[in-house]
Amino acid sequence: MKSKGSRIGQFCIKYRTVLILVALIIVFTCLNPVFVNGKNVLNMLKRMSYVALTAYGITFILTMGELDMSGGSMAALVGVVLATLLNKGVPLGLALIIVIVMGALGGTLNALINIYGKINAFLVTLATMNIYRGLAMTISNGRTIPIKKEKFAFMFGNGTLFGVIPMPVVIMLIFFVICFLLYHKTKLGYYTKCIGGNVEAAKVAGINVVRYKIIVFTLAGFLAGMAGLILSGLMNGGMSDLGETLSMDAIAASVLGGTAISGGIGSMWGTLGGVLIMGCLNGGMSLLGAQSHHQMLVKGLVIIFAVYLDNVLKDKTVVTKD
Repeated sequence: MKSKGSRIGQFCIKYRTVLILVALIIVFTCLNPVFVNGKNVLNMLKRMSYVALTAYGITFILTMGELDMSGGSMAALVGVVLATLLNKGVPLGLALIIVIVMGALGGTLNALINIYGKINAFLVTLATMNIYRGLAMTISNGRTIPIKKEKFAFMFGNGTLFGVIPMPVVIMLIFFVICFLLYHKTKLGYYTKCIGGNVEAAKVAGINVVRYKIIVFTLAGFLAGMAGLILSGLMNGGMSDLGETLSMDAIAASVLGGTAISGGIGSMWGTLGGVLIMGCLNGGMSLLGAQSHHQMLVKGLVIIFAVYLDNVLKDKTVVTKD
């Protein structure tokens, strides 16, 4: 029979994302009551919407036991290419299709190099992270390329639904529902967990590991591309230096939400909770006047904390099984 202390410890680990989120809300509200103001909450969600999209894709990647560092660079490349196409007179609809497909193909490329080149996904995406960023800098010459399409700015930037909810938040919620269903209710999600849990057992069970790895990386690339559209909409332009910390923020959010770095375990609800934690940290520190370098320091500590929680969860799981 489990002791009371053991039950409390397991409860804290299981619901750690909610507990951390509640604690942050209480602390920042006490320090500055404006923190829970409805307008401020919507602004925080708006600023974290592109992180959320990337984190959804990262959740699939991590669950499969892999790692993708290229999301931020792909987001920047998508914004720069979109701005370039629009300035050359390409219709908005066609330009959007081109860059969305480009984002998805970037993810596919990561998977193909990983599979057929037999190179670790972390190293592959570390390389493509630099390649995509380098392409963005080459195309833009390191300058901001303005986007003057009001319709694009409304859809992906500063537009609102019913005059209240920012469009980036609407996009974030729509893709949450889609990714939740894919992750928890389809073969894709189930097979992703099986592959991450034990890839050899998955092969023996008849799961086409190559096919599902390509699908997962393609999905992650697509979502990173969508994040790039939101970033460009918020900035009204394509910029090669956008999203420099996006991949790390997405990984931190996903792990804080309970996705195991070792693979096989994850939760889309947890990932959303992790995104909200990162949003609370950014928004709360900004309200308190913290400088950007202080925020970077805290983010680094959060990532270490997230990995520590992942290790604790694995240890507790082993103890429970024993």
